[in-house]
Amino acid sequence: MSDLLLLSNYWHLWAVAAVMGGIALNYLTQFVRPALRLQTSLSQVNTHLAGLSQKPQGSHIDLAQLKDEVMTSPSLQHAWQQYASTLQTQRQAPDSGPLGAARQRVSQLSKAFFDHLDMAANGGRLDLSNIEQLAHNDPQLTPLWAEYTQAIEALQPLEAAAHHATGPWQASSHAENYFTEQALVDSPLRSNFYKHIPGILTGVGIIGTFTGLIAGLVGFDVSHPDRVQAELSQLVQTVGHAFVVSALAITLAMVFTWIEKALLTSRYRQVEELQQGLDALFTPQGGAQTLERLTLATEMQTALSYKILAQLRASAPDKPPR
Repeated sequence: MSDLLLLSNYWHLWAVAAVMGGIALNYLTQFVRPALRLQTSLSQVNTHLAGLSQKPQGSHIDLAQLKDEVMTSPSLQHAWQQYASTLQTQRQAPDSGPLGAARQRVSQLSKAFFDHLDMAANGGRLDLSNIEQLAHNDPQLTPLWAEYTQAIEALQPLEAAAHHATGPWQASSHAENYFTEQALVDSPLRSNFYKHIPGILTGVGIIGTFTGLIAGLVGFDVSHPDRVQAELSQLVQTVGHAFVVSALAITLAMVFTWIEKALLTSRYRQVEELQQGLDALFTPQGGAQTLERLTLATEMQTALSYKILAQLRASAPDKPPR
């Protein structure tokens, strides 16, 4: 009977406490638990990337396996799909290694051969349609032509091998442009909503306080002097319980604020570690290397065009005077 009386006298406070309990339960199941699952997922990714970085430099990385076995969550897979499109295999520099040496030798022999050919022509017009016959007719050009032909034949397999070689992957953009905190943490955890939970709890506690005050004052009856002391005692108890509910709400708000900041800060740190791991693994160039290659190719194309134009003008017959 006393429990029913207590429930009937303080129903408003029980209702406020039930709302607070529902908010706390939703916070724990929809924010805290997914944040802990995200911690496990990001920790697995960072551990795997750290293991890949320990492999010898130049080791091949299976991108499909990395996506299927490591990037397991939808947000990670979406970010990885975009990031993987920026990856490309590194090519050997044109002037390095056996390929660079072979190219340099062909270039030197080509220059020497055509310089001798121009000297043999003595400024006249050359018919290059049968260049091999021209080389065999000149005893000085014959060995040079043979050496030039051998150098070209040695260069061809090196060019083919370099074209089909699968070197280490290299990114053209930084990982932070794709693996963002918003995409990996804020959006899946709905942090923009749950960061307002402490304020909502504080507001519910204030509502509980005012509800208790209003209920106590409305029920306070001073028409009977002999019952004033009992009514005053009931009012103090009602107000006291209301303040307890408000204090509980403020305490929960402070605890939830600390939990939210701790979880989000930890997840942001893991995302930063993931970004650094990918950048260390795929060495992004930020487009500078691509722009440099395009500029060099444009300059070479322009120089070749001028050279062809000069040769065409030199070999063209003079126009008869009008």
